[in-house]
Parts: sequence; structure tokens; C-alpha cells
Amino acid sequence: MEESSTVVASQQSSDFTLVDNCAFKKNKKVKRVLPQWLAKPTVISVDLKNLEFGFDSIPELDIALVKKLRNKGFTHFFPVQAQLVPWLIKSQKNWNNRWSRDVCISAPTGSGKTLSYVLPIIQTLKMLTTHQLRALIVLPTKNLAIQVYKVFSYFIKNTCNLKVILLESKNLTLEKEKEKLITYDTKHGWISLVDIVVTTPGRLVDHLIYSEGFSLKYLRFLILDEADSFTNVLQNDWLHLVNDSLEYCGPPICTLSTLKKSPHRAQRLLFSATLTQDPEKLKFLKLFDPKLFTSIVKRKTNDVLPDSNNEEPVRGDFVGKYTTPKELKEYMVICPEENKPLTLYHLIRTKSLKRVICFVKSKIEVHRLTRLLCGISKYDTDNQPLRVNEISADVSRKVQTDYIQQFSQGKIDVLICTDSLARGIDIERISCVVLYNVPKYPKNYVHRIGRTGRAGHKGKAITLVTPEHKELFNKVLNSAGKNNVKNMKVNVSDLEEYEQIYIEALKALKSETMQKEKNVSKKKWKISKKNKQ
Repeated sequence: MEESSTVVASQQSSDFTLVDNCAFKKNKKVKRVLPQWLAKPTVISVDLKNLEFGFDSIPELDIALVKKLRNKGFTHFFPVQAQLVPWLIKSQKNWNNRWSRDVCISAPTGSGKTLSYVLPIIQTLKMLTTHQLRALIVLPTKNLAIQVYKVFSYFIKNTCNLKVILLESKNLTLEKEKEKLITYDTKHGWISLVDIVVTTPGRLVDHLIYSEGFSLKYLRFLILDEADSFTNVLQNDWLHLVNDSLEYCGPPICTLSTLKKSPHRAQRLLFSATLTQDPEKLKFLKLFDPKLFTSIVKRKTNDVLPDSNNEEPVRGDFVGKYTTPKELKEYMVICPEENKPLTLYHLIRTKSLKRVICFVKSKIEVHRLTRLLCGISKYDTDNQPLRVNEISADVSRKVQTDYIQQFSQGKIDVLICTDSLARGIDIERISCVVLYNVPKYPKNYVHRIGRTGRAGHKGKAITLVTPEHKELFNKVLNSAGKNNVKNMKVNVSDLEEYEQIYIEALKALKSETMQKEKNVSKKKWKISKKNKQ
């Protein structure tokens, strides 16, 4: 009786009517099911040490191209090349009769993706007698475009009559580039002077809009290298312009006319180390019957990437989305923000690191860290001075090229740079990559550490992680399917021997900064005084 009165009293004191005391169960996570071409790709090996594909494994490849490969020191094809080169050559043989399937290639950095499209393009186009723009290669940065242009130029020289051009805004005006691209003939109209164009999106748009006679009508290959950087629809109006410029970019309406003769269509090839799985982002690329080639690294867990809640892998996720070279060893060092410069210096000295690339988040920090490392090294009389240089937007391209060449030759120990070198740039003999700041996204992490451990060579990647960014870094690793990053410990006591020289380096840096600010103020004052007069 006493218990029932208590229940009644509690009900009367409540403003809500109790409907039921059943607990609500958490909804099950909706599992994504990908299209078959994403869920069931052709898997490529990432073993770049035990190469088993000799030059005779691709008999379709022209002898002149094989000779060029030998002259470069190649003895075998990399797995991605052995799979893709013959497949593309074969797919282009029926180009006049039916549409060729589009291809997506998701493979680790340094696995030989560039040659896997350079060779088939040259092999296919070298048989044609007239010059027409038939291959368009689009890359996100000028440095990458220059690199790919050099590869094409090497394999074309003295082997065929093809012509390749690099479109860039640095050395030539739009009108001068147009003169190298096309010419006008009173009888035949506009005539193409080149077969292959390597460019960045911005320069391509300039010619599509302002260069009369520039056309993609005869295009057979459209290559999007580092394709994940082109999948943001809001930032890529240029691709819509390319789609509009192509005569056919989607399946035609089925009529008697199209049944009799299928229109020609450019084959699209997407290359990336971090290919997106988002169907919405891939949709606007307008792929036709796509096929995916991808690499996987064997892990202790399932090859399919796990989700963020450590549940069972989501069925349908394609393997190899964030693969990195097998020879790459990854580490992280937990240290406070204020200890990062000394921690970096300590690692370079104690681990005897040479040819180190260090990525930082801004060009201001690039310059500051470069001067600071030089200062610490200068006051460290117990060791040989470190040779440290910087690469950022404030450094001219000529100087950047010189630094990269010196770095490859071992004349520079450390290059401090922004993210501009994180995509696709192939700098020889990088032994270690240091991430000075934790990247926000897994694809940024994969591209940065992918500068080392390339083409079967060993490499190290070290990320400096502050305690407050440890959770973010774990999320990045989890999203990238990474479970092999080891913790490298650096104690505060290890840094104490550098304390005094660090203080001296900071004083010198502060003095240098103040002097620069003083000089800038003087210059502004002189300009202001001159204008008043």
C-alpha cells in the first residue's frame, strides 16, 4: 500500500504522462554498398622489391620504347605497369568500333603510375600519321606537370613523330602558346601542331575560352593524374567546361543512327594514391563502364578498411584506398609544441638522418624553422653543420629546381617545405619524411609520407604529434586503415644538451626578424616620402 502511494505521488508530481518504460535501442549503422566496379577491383601487388615482370612480359610494347626503358636503367616492369600497359593497349585497338572502358587506378605513391599511362599513349598514337590533339594530361600543380612533360619528352625523342607541349603561364603568354598549339590554314581551317598536351586546369581553361581554334574534338585519352584533387565539384568548374568541349562525354540516346555507328569518345584514366569512394564525387566525372585497378598492403586485420567505431568492416569498401609503399616504416613522436624544433634536430643527429624532407603548414613557418635549424646547427660545435634549405611560394622555381638537384646529390641534408611537394613529385633518394604538423585528413598524410619508400627503396616517415593532437592523429590513422605506426620515444632529458644552443639560436632569429622589419619600415617610409614630394 505504501509502495503504490509512492508511485501515484511520483506520477502526480510529473508534468509528463509515462507511456512506457521501454528503453530505446540505438539504430544500426547503415552499411554502404558500393558499385561492383568499386567493390570488386583488379588487385595489383605492391611488392616492388621482387619484380617478376620482365620486358618480354608485354610483347605488345614497341621495341624502341623498351630500349628507352633500358637506357633509363629499368630491368623490369612494376606491377601496376605490367597490369595496365597491355590492358590499355588492347582496349584502344577497338577504339573505332566501340567505346573504351574508363579506368581508375588507386596505387601507392612511387609505384610507377606515370609510366603506366605514358607508354600506352605513345604506343597507340605513334601509328597515326597526322597531328591532332589526342591525349590531354591534367595535373593539379605546375611542378607535377613539368615532371610528366619531361617523361613524355624522353620517350618520344628519336622514337616517333609525336609532339608534346607543356602549357604553363610562367614562360609564355597565352598567344605564344597558341602559336605552338595550332595554326590556321586557308584551305583546311585550324590545324593542330601537337598530339599530346600536359597542363594544369587553370591554363587549360584559358585556352578553351580564349584560344580560337583550340579543340578537344579528336581526343582519345583524358588523363586526370592525382585525380582525388579534382573530385570537389564546387572547385572544379574547369571539368564541366572540358565535358562541354568534348563531342561525346556520356552514352548517346539509342537510335537507329547510333546503333549503326557508335560515336568516338575519349577514354578517361584517373590516377591517385587516395582515390575517393564517394559515388557523388565520381558521378560528375561521367565515367563509362569504369574498371578499377588497385593495390593492397597485407595487414593483420581484414584487407577491407574498418570503420571508425572498430566494428566489422563495411561490406563493399574497395581495398587499397589508402595504400602506402610496403618498404615505408612509419613512426610518431609525442612532444609539446615548444619542443618540436629541438626534437627534430635531436632525431636528425641521433638517427643520422640524411636527405630529410620536412613538411610544415605555412610558408612563414617554413622560413622560421629553416633559420632556426641553421642557427642550432651553427652553435652546435660538436657536430658538422647541417645543410638546410627551404622551398615555398616565396622561392623562385629556378632556385627550387637547384635545391632539389642538390638534395638528390646529397649536398643538402634537410629541405623544409610546404605541402606543394606532397603530391606526386618524384625527388630521388629521400630517406626520411618528417610531418612537423598533424594533417587533418588521411589523404594528406598518405601523400606526404609517400615521398619516401618509392620504387622499392626503404624509407621512414616520422610525425611530430603534440598531446592535444594525439586524438586527431589516431582518427587520421584509423580512417586510413593504418595500424602499423610505431611510437618513437624522445625524452625531455634527451634535449637538455641542446638547451643553451637553442636559446642562442632563438636570440639570433629574433634579432634577424627585427632587422628585417626595420628595413621594411624604412623602405615604406622612403616610398611614402617620395610620393608626397
